[in-house]
Amino acid sequence: MKNSHVDWNYTSVNDNYTSQYAKSRAVEMTRGKMLGGSSSLNFMVYVRGNPHDFDVWADTVKDKNWKYKKVLPYFKKSERLTDSSIQSSYYGAYHNYKGYMGVQRQYHPDVDGYMQAYKELGNKIVIDTSTGDLGYTQPLFTISDGTRQSTSYAFLSPIKDRINLHVWKNTLVTKIIFDANHNAVAIEALTSDNRKVTVKARREIIVSAGSINTPQLLMLSGIGPKKHLQEMNIPVISDLPVGENFQDHQGALLAFKMGKLPSSQPPPNPHQFPIPLIIGYAALNKTQNYPDYQNLNHIIRDPATLLGFCTFTFGFEDALCRQLNETCEGHEVLLAVPNTMHPKSRGKILLKSKDPKDYPLIHGGYYSNPDDLENEVTYIEDVIRVINTTYFKEVNAELVRFDLPACAGYEWGSREYWKCYSRELLITIYHYTGTCAMGSVVDSRLRVNGVRRLRVVDASVMPFITSGNINAPTIMIGEKAADMIKEDNNIFSFLKHILNIF
Repeated sequence: MKNSHVDWNYTSVNDNYTSQYAKSRAVEMTRGKMLGGSSSLNFMVYVRGNPHDFDVWADTVKDKNWKYKKVLPYFKKSERLTDSSIQSSYYGAYHNYKGYMGVQRQYHPDVDGYMQAYKELGNKIVIDTSTGDLGYTQPLFTISDGTRQSTSYAFLSPIKDRINLHVWKNTLVTKIIFDANHNAVAIEALTSDNRKVTVKARREIIVSAGSINTPQLLMLSGIGPKKHLQEMNIPVISDLPVGENFQDHQGALLAFKMGKLPSSQPPPNPHQFPIPLIIGYAALNKTQNYPDYQNLNHIIRDPATLLGFCTFTFGFEDALCRQLNETCEGHEVLLAVPNTMHPKSRGKILLKSKDPKDYPLIHGGYYSNPDDLENEVTYIEDVIRVINTTYFKEVNAELVRFDLPACAGYEWGSREYWKCYSRELLITIYHYTGTCAMGSVVDSRLRVNGVRRLRVVDASVMPFITSGNINAPTIMIGEKAADMIKEDNNIFSFLKHILNIF
């Protein structure tokens, strides 16, 4: 559903440095513009991240309630895992089987050759990475009974008839209104028929618009970098680094031409994840307990799917995609995407104008820190060793050499070549985080600094990006915030707190 009416269709600002083999010369930042947000159009991979991630959060905001052991119950709370092999294993205790959101494991019977190839390189084969184990696995998905488990489907559908739930579709929130004491008291919005409405809040306002829309809304409302707001002629209510600290997982596309395909194949089952996927988490230092990179391995057995990935999902130039298609015609293809888990580079979101309908300026900042480019090349070199494994040799696998004129001046396979390659063929993994981070924009209870009765609950509050896909951690943040909101608005808890003081 990318590039459709249910996609915000954001595009980063062309930095003239990365993604120059993309048709747009920039990064197409697909975001869900529908109930369930991006969970309604994402790749449905269920990844929690690594325990190390949340312990770093807790240390950053000086609040032990964000440590892994404290957030684990909130991961479990939402989950309804349907997998007997995990349930009966060591990993079973780390999952829930009665939550709202169905989760199941992929079981493709014909990926063993790839798994064994990565094992041959010294990686573990694991059935679950939810506890932080490193290695290669067939992943979990937010799919159950053949149905996508978006947050709308999983959480809203069962309660849609509650009298205290009101959902306005096709409505754009344009501003948060504050009183003279900096209390958030109302929001302004535009309805689908362009009517301007005001909605008042009795207690507090919670913004869950995501890492692009949330900073835009806060800045339009006077919360953001003072200099930038003054340039936009917006009165400053709270001077905060809103929109800064933008983080994403970026990677590079590697294509392997594998063995010949059979002359005929059964059509894909529309109720199964259509492309066999293997995910690897690897650390170069084998004593390290969190990953340096994630390796997404898509096993493509259909020419239309291969072209769709190249020209549509990744948005590469037609000439590049034709070369890929012609080189691999009649063969299975492995598309591997090693991507950096903990980038040092930072981007930022800025307002284009005061008009809330104008899309913000998204500066991805990809590879703005040279260490990230060096690391990405190291991860590429680590992954392409797979070409020398037993299985890859058995099928006469080849690493596809794309014709990249911009990189022609470098020796193929050298580090300088892979640096050029990584920049030119940069791929976003769509994990946009950090633009209203805990510790700088919001406190550890997700309340916006410098104002009252305003909270942010989405991926923008992550101070550091997690080790993997961000859908599950974002849902965890929502579950944890729900308890915080109930605690902070419970009069009995408040009175108990007062009595404890005295």
